[in-house]
Amino acid sequence: MMKWIMFILMLALPLLTSCSDKTEETAKGGIRTSNTRGPVEISVTADRRDLEVGRSLTLVVEAITPDGVSIATPMVNTNGTIGVFNILRSDARSNLPMPGENSGRVWTQSLILDSLQAGDVEIPSFSIEFDDRRAERAVTGTIVTDPLPIEVISLMTASDADGQLRELRGPVNMIDSWPLWTWGLFLLGIIAVIAIGTLFIRGRGLQKITELSPEEQARRDLQNLESSGLLEQQALQPFYFRLTDILRHYIEGRFGLQAPRSTTAEFLNEMGHSRMLTIEQQQTLSQFLRSADMVKFARHEPPAETGHAALQQARFFVDETAPSVDSEGAAA
Repeated sequence: MMKWIMFILMLALPLLTSCSDKTEETAKGGIRTSNTRGPVEISVTADRRDLEVGRSLTLVVEAITPDGVSIATPMVNTNGTIGVFNILRSDARSNLPMPGENSGRVWTQSLILDSLQAGDVEIPSFSIEFDDRRAERAVTGTIVTDPLPIEVISLMTASDADGQLRELRGPVNMIDSWPLWTWGLFLLGIIAVIAIGTLFIRGRGLQKITELSPEEQARRDLQNLESSGLLEQQALQPFYFRLTDILRHYIEGRFGLQAPRSTTAEFLNEMGHSRMLTIEQQQTLSQFLRSADMVKFARHEPPAETGHAALQQARFFVDETAPSVDSEGAAA
């Protein structure tokens, strides 16, 4: 009886214990960690251990199992973020045979990540479930990977930060040298000027100024931005701030979305829940705003040709989403 108990314990021990290898550097300058539990071996590899803000890294999660053992997919949930990292793309290949004459199966998930948060951060651990059906009674288990430390390097130096933040000055006492009756005369003068101006305008029958539609205002603002010469002066940040501000005000006027007062992430999330834009238009706008954020906040410096292309892309978006002549006639 004791021999049978020892035999069962020896069979169950690999499933109840999990061993972790230390984090190691890859030959190409990346970082890797591996974990083993029972019949499953998991490796998590990042192609770089440090990157600049806004740059992307590739994360590969790979599981190797014997035949008869399966992995629950997706191994990493792609719900938009992993810790402080944004998921830009995810590709998975499941239950493929091992290459060559090796027996077993392999599961692979490749993710493209980026982050706008600088400092020492980490890719968090993942809990991956597996199902062992090699025996009559299936065994289900979970293997937990180790986190990967990543350094995200800011493009702003300490002197840049000091130059942007200044101490607040205390309150300044205003000295009013004018007597009260002087202010009263000044106020009466303003009222008189307003009254005379109103009578003059009514007397001449000034035509009512026609309010521009959101698309007309956007086209006029884009033309003024192109004529401002900011790109020729290499003033990239002011150019992209004005460009995205024009597009956000157009979206607010055209679709009613609170674009100017929202962050890029908040706006894209609100846009994703609406049906005002097609999926293709949402993807184009998302890529446009993220590229502009790289210049505005991560100090990316694209060539002037890229700025002209972004201006044309904004014009195309306005023309594509503006109401057609037929729809305007029907609304009237």
